[in-house]
Amino acid sequence: MKETILLVLGFVLVNNYALSAGLGLTPLLGFSRKGEKMLTLGLAVTVVTVLSSLILWLLRETIPGYWLILAAVTVILVLVYLLQLVCGKKLGVWFPVIALNSAVLGAALKLQAAETLGSVLLSSLGIGLGFLFGLFLLTGVQEKLEHDQAPKAFRGFPLQILAAAIVAMALTAFQFK
Repeated sequence: MKETILLVLGFVLVNNYALSAGLGLTPLLGFSRKGEKMLTLGLAVTVVTVLSSLILWLLRETIPGYWLILAAVTVILVLVYLLQLVCGKKLGVWFPVIALNSAVLGAALKLQAAETLGSVLLSSLGIGLGFLFGLFLLTGVQEKLEHDQAPKAFRGFPLQILAAAIVAMALTAFQFK
């Protein structure tokens, strides 16, 4: 049980794909600050990450290496389309953001080397929850930055990138060697 919790927390805090690897960072920087939409996007990314990693891990022996990326993109697109049908219009314009999220693709491709089904499920769950964590964290930072006085050259996107880099550096403090 302890290893399970540590594995998920490791992907949320330490190996956060969006903040430490820069995968899927775009929605974190430009997303709406409404709580319901953030939660919907974060949970949708988590569901697609878990399901795509699971499907591709189950098919890893049947798909040749050079077809793996095409298979991964196809599986992710189908899953996002099905999720859009289930959620209705809640995803809206963020449908392509989920479908083309590099964190989802990176997780699906990286977890092919996992040994057990449990590690694939827990790792992909941690990656999705890490994306959700990053979404809430950077939204809070952005709201704080809107009320502060910043030099004109740093306002907007440059300050968001700087804030994301500082948050990513802060999360590296959780890495123990």
